[in-house]
Amino acid sequence: MNTQLDPQKITQLLTQSTQQLDEATLAALSKARRNALAMQPSRVPAFAASTGRWTVNLMPHTTMQWLTTGLLIALLTVAGSNLWQHTNEEQISELDVAILADEMPLDVFVD
Repeated sequence: MNTQLDPQKITQLLTQSTQQLDEATLAALSKARRNALAMQPSRVPAFAASTGRWTVNLMPHTTMQWLTTGLLIALLTVAGSNLWQHTNEEQISELDVAILADEMPLDVFVD
């Protein structure tokens, strides 16, 4: 048994067989195809961080999910910025304390 199917041969056979059908049958088949396509759910774009593997199981994302993701990214950005600023201020404060606690005059540090 041959399990290899030749797509071009199948296309040729289908084309030949449709040429043998009458107009009423072709019109009914065309109408059935349009109805079937109309009944299919419309595709909604889904976010995928991949190259196409396993994207069959992805669920479309709603506007609320996109807004939540954006809000989370903004929150993490603000938190990271505040942490960096706080760390920078602590380093400056430690430097000021070291300068003030030292017995050297302030004129040494000023140009």
